[in-house]
Amino acid sequence: MAMKSVIRDNYFESPPLQAHKKQRFWQIIFPVVLFSLLLLTGLVFLIVRDGRFSPGVEEIGGVATVLVILPILLVALLQLALLIAIIYGVSRLKTVISPTSAKILQFMEKVRWNIRKGADISVQPILGYNQNSEKAKQVFRSLNTRLRKKGINS
Repeated sequence: MAMKSVIRDNYFESPPLQAHKKQRFWQIIFPVVLFSLLLLTGLVFLIVRDGRFSPGVEEIGGVATVLVILPILLVALLQLALLIAIIYGVSRLKTVISPTSAKILQFMEKVRWNIRKGADISVQPILGYNQNSEKAKQVFRSLNTRLRKKGINS
């Protein structure tokens, strides 16, 4: 049963994807594992040699320093990987957000225009009343001044 699922999964993989999987192993995973094993072997060799090649206090202190700093460097490596992932994610997200943000900006501009239009329409009766009121006051002032001038001249 497991053989059929493996065959079916490989059937849907394109040749470039299969080549990528092979390259990923030989160009990324294998060198990292090999270097890690070599580094670990070297550190174990330095610790285990136990005076055969006349290690002094300085050499053991150096090995201890490396062993103390190694976890700190691992945490720094994880932070670097996280930073790289964030940068990659933001660059991928930028292609998605750009058209969407333009649409949102257009929508918000329409909303702003409609709100301004609605505010202008809602204030129009008050402005019309004030304008007509001022016209009526001007008519009364003009009549008042004309009647006064006629009263003085008569």
